[in-house]
Amino acid sequence: MSIKRRITIGFVVLVATLLLLFSVFIYQNYESYRESLMQSRLQRRALAGQLYFQNRLEFHRSSYLTLPDQHEWLIDEKNELVYQSSGANDYQLTKNLLAQARRKEVYFQYNAKPWSSPKEGVALSFLIDGSRYVSVVTAYDLTGRQANESLLFILISGNIIMMIVVAFAGFWFAQRALLPFDGLIGQMNPAAVNDFSFRLSTQSKGDEAAYLASSFNELLARLQTLATSQEHFVAYASHEIRTPLTVVKGVLETSLAYDESLEDTKQSMGKALVRLEGAINLANSLLHLAEVEGLPAGQFKEDINIVDTILDTITYLGEKHPDQHIELQLTDNFTENTSAIRILGNSTLLRTVLNNILENASKYSLNKPVALIVDFDRNLVMIKVIDQGMGIPAGQLDDVFLPMMRAANVGNLPGFGLGLTIAKKIVDMHQGQLTVKSMAGQGTTVCILLPTLSLS
Repeated sequence: MSIKRRITIGFVVLVATLLLLFSVFIYQNYESYRESLMQSRLQRRALAGQLYFQNRLEFHRSSYLTLPDQHEWLIDEKNELVYQSSGANDYQLTKNLLAQARRKEVYFQYNAKPWSSPKEGVALSFLIDGSRYVSVVTAYDLTGRQANESLLFILISGNIIMMIVVAFAGFWFAQRALLPFDGLIGQMNPAAVNDFSFRLSTQSKGDEAAYLASSFNELLARLQTLATSQEHFVAYASHEIRTPLTVVKGVLETSLAYDESLEDTKQSMGKALVRLEGAINLANSLLHLAEVEGLPAGQFKEDINIVDTILDTITYLGEKHPDQHIELQLTDNFTENTSAIRILGNSTLLRTVLNNILENASKYSLNKPVALIVDFDRNLVMIKVIDQGMGIPAGQLDDVFLPMMRAANVGNLPGFGLGLTIAKKIVDMHQGQLTVKSMAGQGTTVCILLPTLSLS
């Protein structure tokens, strides 16, 4: 069922319910008023029975002012009939009714022919010369019942007409309200959606349709970036893996065909091993990236000592690159709050981040001193790694986090372009930020911001 039809049906049901409840309220209130008015008329006529004993002439004169199909009884203390008006007697008096009437006024209804609705009656008592008499009057409220039926007809027909009007109005309003969405749907087709350069356009401003179009376009832009990145990734990864394997194959084939001595064979195998080592490192980096992308952020609940993590990384890098000098600086603000700083995450993954960034700083600065500054401000730990290397060209700075993307000025320096990609994903999992500032020939500054638990 379409949204327009659901809105129309829901709107009609809502209005119909409200109209029905309002109509029932009006009808019940009118019926209560009619019943009260009829009871008052019957009561006055029943009390007029006292004139039978006080002024017989006045009593008979008042008999001309009767209600439709009215009938009267006067009963004495012995339940004997004193007076009964002329006309058809369609109600049978009972001792129980007379006994109740002597205690309090009784209002009752009963069915009688030829009326479709019940007749009504009142029984009450009064004292005359020390004797208690009961006066019973029954009648049919012809005017009130006719007005009641007219009101019921008006309410039913009015509700039906209003439902028809509301149905057409509801459909018209639903169609008008969903017109911007119809425009968006009309722009979509399988051929267009398969092209990530496709974008939705809308004439509406500031409404849900405009927000939906904007969100959809943002999603398409991200998918386009992802698709481009994936294309580059696949092409570069295939090239990087195929190149060493091709070289290995060529070396082994040459060795098999031309190497005659053991020394030549060992030399050829050494070249092949170097190339295989590079392919294995690339495969490991790709597997590491896939593992990081599959990790849920919610599982990072380890309380990390960031100082220990940084020192462990520096020690590991020092063992790997003994000639590389790392200048560690802990600011006064960080040192003063060290005992209160708490970071929830995964220390192993954070060591991977620091190791990748320090490895890059060491490699691209050709072992020049690298500064590592740790600061704290407003529940954020800030780690800066500053090198004096070749830097990154301005036009390629936006692509540093894309997998397998390397700056054009790296020359023959080894690498696969995955270190910053992995680091960025790990920092994002810790709800942090990783930014890179650089200029070609002037070094690079990598900044890591990690949120901490609020200080108590």
